[in-house]
Amino acid sequence: MSLKHDSLRKLRKQRTKWKVESWDEYELRERELLKQMATDNILTTVGQVKVSAGKAKGAMLDIPKKTRPLTNRMKTQIFDMLERDISNRTVLDLYAGSGSFGIEALSRGAKSCLFVDAGKQAISCIEGNIQKTGFLLEAIVVKEKVEEFVKKTLSAEQTYEVIFIDPPYKLYNRKRRFKILEMIQNSSRLLPGIKNPGSKKFPGVLILKHPNHYPISDFRVEGIRLLETYEFGMNAITLFVVETENSKRSLGD
Repeated sequence: MSLKHDSLRKLRKQRTKWKVESWDEYELRERELLKQMATDNILTTVGQVKVSAGKAKGAMLDIPKKTRPLTNRMKTQIFDMLERDISNRTVLDLYAGSGSFGIEALSRGAKSCLFVDAGKQAISCIEGNIQKTGFLLEAIVVKEKVEEFVKKTLSAEQTYEVIFIDPPYKLYNRKRRFKILEMIQNSSRLLPGIKNPGSKKFPGVLILKHPNHYPISDFRVEGIRLLETYEFGMNAITLFVVETENSKRSLGD
């Protein structure tokens, strides 16, 4: 239906919003908007990343647009650090993007992985990558805002032994550092050693991808300590472990 039949009041509102001067220009903007909406519903990938080891070694995972996937160097460093601590673990992949971290973990022997992302493109991509690598029984995909998912899960009994967080870089605003700190604090409370102190289960590890030179080392989070930070150009990976009597040991020992 042509918008020419709508009220002039609506046109005046859109003139303010879109700065249009005529109905023809308004309808042109409308067609462009509808075209963009149709395009947004089509999965667009911008490349692929390879599973580096394990059952699905060599599988190529699709990367959705507007996603910064883990490089092979990053994955190698993380999993070399974790070594056998990834075997038979429950994994939580937050801001999952392509799902490359969680799928790599499953490939290397993790028991299960829950992937969380709010983006429609990302969810479609993760589901495709899971199907491609054959981890349908071990994987759960949740489309939800990560912050809301974490807060909701805090009141549940579920814990995750390995948590990976790869937030959008807009969250790393130096003037609003409490945002990323809150995410680390809330996520860490899903680790077994925090949620159930004294448990004999693996206490847990939290892995954060962030911009290099961001002052992560300034953060103090009750119950966990910064174990190591690895730099990769403009990016860095920081590992946190639950503070226990045995937490001074290296992962994988």
